[in-house]
Amino acid sequence: MLGRVRFMGAVLSLAGLGSPVACAANLVVNGDFAGGNVGFSSGYGLTTMTPYLFQNGVHGIYAVVPAGSIASSSAYGDWTNISADPTGGNGNVFLADGSDVAGTTFWSETVAVSSNTSYTFNFYGAEVSNLCCSNAVLQPVIGGIQGAALTASGAWQKSADFVWNSGSATSVTLELRDLNGSGLYNDFAVTDISLVPEPGMAAMMLTGLAVFGVSVRRASTRAS
Repeated sequence: MLGRVRFMGAVLSLAGLGSPVACAANLVVNGDFAGGNVGFSSGYGLTTMTPYLFQNGVHGIYAVVPAGSIASSSAYGDWTNISADPTGGNGNVFLADGSDVAGTTFWSETVAVSSNTSYTFNFYGAEVSNLCCSNAVLQPVIGGIQGAALTASGAWQKSADFVWNSGSATSVTLELRDLNGSGLYNDFAVTDISLVPEPGMAAMMLTGLAVFGVSVRRASTRAS
């Protein structure tokens, strides 16, 4: 009986009845770019130019850099919009000179998912060049399905929730594209990319665990 009670306690703990439940895990690897230039692919070319990232006439390139280094690029005369990550720290971000080919995928990753599960796809984006003209238009894509685009401004913005149901899929390719096809002033930063199960879906799973735990407890009580 002791084993059953311990098992029931573990189930109730997972269900949030015995201890707090951790937030749903982000399925995106290195979504905050803390690991550097790893865990994703890009249709842009990697540049290692530092501290000044870009040169005239070259577009569709990127680097993974600390957010604070973007301010140092103000030598361009118009890169003055952000100097920290969305939390106010100096974490890494994906910094890009937008491609002159509209809709180019600048970030992509394939992740494993559970079938028949709803997920939310989010990211933070910001324009780092002159806000007067030709701001980046950042669009999330899940398995070829296009979500609502975010027109980048001079401060970090979180994208609208892009809710997607996996159906029978057990993996999916996530993409971020820039719909702006101008090479001029189309410079942006992205970070904190995430794909997590919908809160309602997680709650249903936890509720099921709780009901199961109560059933185990009743069975244990009757056995004793």
